Amino acid sequence: MTKAVSGGRGSVACAFLAGVAVWGLAACGSDPSTGQQSGNQVTCGANTLPVVCSCADGSLGQRCDTLGVNGAPNTPGICQCSAANGAGGSGTGVGSFGGSGYNGGFSGSGAANGGGQSGFGGSGFGGGGLGASGTGGDGAAGFAAAGTGGIGGGAGTGGTGGTGPIQTNGEPKLPTITETCPQLKTGTVTVMGKSVQLWVGAKQDGKKGAVMFYWHGTGSQSSEASLLGPALQEITGEGGIVASFTTTTSTGTNTGNNVWYTGDFKMADIILVCATQQLNIDTHRIYTAGCSAGGLQSGAMVYGRSSYLAGAMPNSGGIVPIPGLTTLEDPSHVPALATTHGGTSDMVGVSFSMTSATEDNDIAMKGGYVMDCDHGGGHCMAPAAAVAAQWTFLKAHPFGVASDPYAGGLMGFPTYCKIIK
Repeated sequence: MTKAVSGGRGSVACAFLAGVAVWGLAACGSDPSTGQQSGNQVTCGANTLPVVCSCADGSLGQRCDTLGVNGAPNTPGICQCSAANGAGGSGTGVGSFGGSGYNGGFSGSGAANGGGQSGFGGSGFGGGGLGASGTGGDGAAGFAAAGTGGIGGGAGTGGTGGTGPIQTNGEPKLPTITETCPQLKTGTVTVMGKSVQLWVGAKQDGKKGAVMFYWHGTGSQSSEASLLGPALQEITGEGGIVASFTTTTSTGTNTGNNVWYTGDFKMADIILVCATQQLNIDTHRIYTAGCSAGGLQSGAMVYGRSSYLAGAMPNSGGIVPIPGLTTLEDPSHVPALATTHGGTSDMVGVSFSMTSATEDNDIAMKGGYVMDCDHGGGHCMAPAAAVAAQWTFLKAHPFGVASDPYAGGLMGFPTYCKIIK
């Protein structure tokens, strides 16, 4: 049973598996055979699934796939790619921690051949110092059909933070592996018989890069990780790696809807160990993210890999009441958590507002640093401002952070983001 529901910037489709509602990515293109567009709202037709697709220039497009029948594969729709649309609005860069600024604003949505709305700005922290916000450039072009401003403004001029790095206590416990490492480079590698899409930065002797593990939503694909926006470019720009998984190993415990399992964390272990061997990795900055089913998987990874994970940023995720999912692998370390969801409208079978709150409260009770951003925009529709807020929060909380940079409250964050204690 499949249905399409409109809301926010686009539509989302859901399918019911084993009595649990499962959601894919919340946007699709204006494929004349399977979807229709009205203004800035794009709605997939009946029996179709919204999917992000890759364009020739490396950007993301949107399409509506026709759902298969009786186990048959889905039929891809036409990928709608960006064209010479209007420029997005200006964004403000976020200051980095004790150094140069975090580049990139976030453009808002705008009509075709028109300007976008202003993007999200914020302040950076360096040690205990507060950095000034910088000014971003024009946003990238959006989808011609939808007339929507693109994600990501031009490079911002970062604020100068305080002196010194963020102080941490303790070291992550990295896993051991017996598998042979694949050569890590941008593209696709095979790990445990499954394809994994990678974005890999150049190794830098004087700079250490972060690691991000991404889990896509039901019916979506690994390229969904591009929705991390400027965070992806920042990680690779510093010589780090983003790994987005394609298919489950179906081992361990189901984390919500049979799309991902706890046994899939073993794929992350292998990539992490290989990255420490081939790149210059900051092992205090290992993170995870995901949307919908992937948001539940990233929420479960907070517990399942607390031995090395610094933090997670689920988008319409959290944790579901499945036995064993909320047991910390290493009770001596509680990762940071930055959730975002669409509030009361973020409900399909389960309330993702509630699954987020369940994990927020549990991690806070266990002693972790937690922020929740209720953007109110529906399922998996976190605006660029919310994603930027999540990433900023995680960067301020590396593994074993000695003190909370936001003990005095959030500054430069959207008003819908709150600290959970």
